[in-house]
Amino acid sequence: MKVDKKRLAIIIIISILFVASLIFLLVGIGVNLFKDAPNLLIFFILLTSGFAALLALSIFKSANDSSSLKMLEVENEYNFGVKNSFNNLFLFKKRAERKQRIYGKRNKNQHMMAFTFSNMSISKNINRNKEIFLLNDHIASFLHSLPSKINSSNRYFVFGFSRGVFLIYAYNQTDQTMQEICEIITREIYQCSEVNCPHTWVQPFFGIATVKDEYVTNQIENALLARDFSERNFETVTYYQDSFRKVVSASDIEELTEALERKEFVVYYQPKYNLSTKKFVSAEALIRWESDKYGLLAPRLFLNKAESAGLIHDIDIYVLRQVCEDLNDTIRRGRRVLPVSVNFSMYEFFSPNFLDVVMNILEEFNIPTNLIQIEITEATSQANQFLSISIIKKLKEKGIRVLMDDFGIGFSNVGNLKKIPFDAVKIDKSFIDDIVASTKAREIVRFLIGLCKVNDMEVIAEGVDSKEQVEILKKIKCDTIQGFFYSKAIPRKDFDRFLIDNPFEKKEVKST
Repeated sequence: MKVDKKRLAIIIIISILFVASLIFLLVGIGVNLFKDAPNLLIFFILLTSGFAALLALSIFKSANDSSSLKMLEVENEYNFGVKNSFNNLFLFKKRAERKQRIYGKRNKNQHMMAFTFSNMSISKNINRNKEIFLLNDHIASFLHSLPSKINSSNRYFVFGFSRGVFLIYAYNQTDQTMQEICEIITREIYQCSEVNCPHTWVQPFFGIATVKDEYVTNQIENALLARDFSERNFETVTYYQDSFRKVVSASDIEELTEALERKEFVVYYQPKYNLSTKKFVSAEALIRWESDKYGLLAPRLFLNKAESAGLIHDIDIYVLRQVCEDLNDTIRRGRRVLPVSVNFSMYEFFSPNFLDVVMNILEEFNIPTNLIQIEITEATSQANQFLSISIIKKLKEKGIRVLMDDFGIGFSNVGNLKKIPFDAVKIDKSFIDDIVASTKAREIVRFLIGLCKVNDMEVIAEGVDSKEQVEILKKIKCDTIQGFFYSKAIPRKDFDRFLIDNPFEKKEVKST
C-alpha cells in the first residue's frame, strides 16, 4: 500500500512543533520563566494544546484514510484483478465536487465523461474475465498520463471507476479536446486489447455531459445516459441531451408488452419487381400494429417507444418468426413462394448470438436459408465495420442474402460498398422522388447504380410511385423496383392472391 508522503510530512512537522512547544512550556515552568508573565504562560498552554489537538486530528485522519484505502484496494482488486488506489465512485464524487468548488466561478468549460467497452468472446473455452481485468487495469494506469498527451495538467482532471464504467471530470477543456481524449483512449484500448485480449472483441463507448449548475451525482447520471445512448446506437461518442431523460411511460410499456403477447403485431408484405425477368422476385416484411384501441398503426408510431422500452429485440424476433411461419404455411399449401427480407435493428444485428437465433428459427420452421434475407441500414453497417463484415460473411456462408437499406442517407460513403460484402443495395426513396423533374437527381441515381454494378451488387430502388420513374430507372439499368407503383405493403392473404393474379406479370406474359 502506498504511503501518502505529503500527509506524513505534515504529521512530522506538527509533531516537532508540538514537542518543541511542550518542552519550552515545561522548562519555562521549571525555571519560573512565566512567574511575572502569566499571559505568556496562557499563550504557550493554548499553543501546545492546539498543536496536540492538530496532531491527534492528523493521526486520526491518516488512520481513517489508510482504512479507506485498504477498502478501496479490496474493491479495486475485485474490479481490476489487482490492488490499486484508483478512485471508486465515492472518492470520485468527493474529489470532483472539490474541483468544482475551486473552479466553478471561473467561467471555464467543465465536462463529465463516462466510458466503457462492450466485450464479446471470439474464441470458445476462454475465460475473458482475466483479459478484461488486464484491460481495465491498464486503462486505469494509462488515464493518469492522459493530461500530458493533450498538453494539460493533472490538476484539471479527476478519474474514477465504478461498476465497469470509467469516469472522468475535466476542467478547462474544449469540446474538440474532449473528442481528442476519446480518440486517444480508443486507440489505447484497441492497442492494449490486441496484446492482452486476443480472444475478446472490445468496442469502447463514450458519453459526455457539459457540467451545469447541478449536483455531481446528476452530472454523472447525464454522462451515463449519453454513454448508454452511444452503445444502443453503436456510436462511439455521444453528448448528453435533455431528451435522453424522456422515458417511455409505464402504460406504454404495458400496452406494447400486451400487444406482443396477444399477437396484435402483424406482418405486411411489399413485393419487389425485377425489370429484367419481369417478375416479382422477392418481398419485404413490414410490421404493423393492429391495435384494438388505436386501430392500424404504422411502425413510426410505435417502434421508437419499443426501442426505449427495451422491447425491440422481442419485436425483431417476432417478425422473423411470423415470416417463417407464413413461409412454412405457403410451402405446405403448394403456393408460390418468394424470398422475404426482414429488417433488423442495430441492437439485434450486433447481439452476440444473432446468427444462432436466426438459424434456430429457420430450422424450427424448416425454412431454406435462400428464402430469408436480412436488411440492415447503412448506419448499422458503419457503426462497426469490422464486426459488420464478420457477421455478413457468416450470414452469406449460410446462404442468407444481406441487403443494405436506405443507401444514400446519413452515413453515406461510396467507399463502403467496396469494403462491406452486401448482396444488394436499396437506394433511398429521397433520391428516387426527384428523378423525373431533376436531371441532377437522375444523374446521382445513375452514378449510384453504376457504383453498385461495379461491386457486383443488385440495385433496388425504393419508393417508386409512378410509371415515369420506372421508365427512367429501366433506362439507367436499375435491377429491381419496390414501391406503390407495383404494390403497397399488404396483408399476407392479399399478398398470396396478388402473386397469383396481378396486372404486371400477366401483362408481360400476354405480350410475349
